[in-house]
Amino acid sequence: MKLSTLLLAPAALVAAGMATKPAQLKPPYCPPREVTASQLQIIFQEAIQKLFVDRNGTQYALDHLAEDYIQRNPYALSGRNNTIANLAFVSPETVNFKILNMALQGNAGFVHHKMDLAGEARPPVIGGERKPTVVVDVMRFNGSCIQEHWDVMQQRPDDATNPLEMW
Repeated sequence: MKLSTLLLAPAALVAAGMATKPAQLKPPYCPPREVTASQLQIIFQEAIQKLFVDRNGTQYALDHLAEDYIQRNPYALSGRNNTIANLAFVSPETVNFKILNMALQGNAGFVHHKMDLAGEARPPVIGGERKPTVVVDVMRFNGSCIQEHWDVMQQRPDDATNPLEMW
C-alpha cells in the first residue's frame, strides 16, 4: 500500500463519518421534524433551560411548542399563543424554580420542580395561601416539537402528617 493512500485513509473516514452525522438543529423546533434520540435530548435540555433556568416563557413557547399544542391543565387553554399569554408572568423577578429531577424517555419528558412565586405574580392559587408549590410537568414530543403537556401541582398543607419536606 502506498504511503499517500495510508495518509488519505483517515481523512476519508472522518469525511464519511461527518456525512452520516445528523445535521445540527436550531430553534425554532416547530413545526415538528424528525430527530434522533440524541437530538431530542438536546432539544429537551434547551427547553428546560429556557423555561426553568432563564425563566423566559415566551422564548420557550416560540421555540419549542407546536402551534396546536395540547394543554391538559384544566386552568389553561390549548394552543401556543394561549400558553405564551399564560407564561407571560415568568421572569427572573417573579418566579424561582428549583429543578429536583428530570428525564426524557422516548418521546416523553418530565420535570419535577419546586416553584416559588414572588410579588404580584404570587397569586393564592392553591389553598388560598402563598406557599412554594411542588410541580411535575410532563411533555410529549412530536419529533422536535412539544405537542402536549400535563402537570400536577401541590402545596404543603398546614395539617400535613408527614414531617418530610416535599422537595
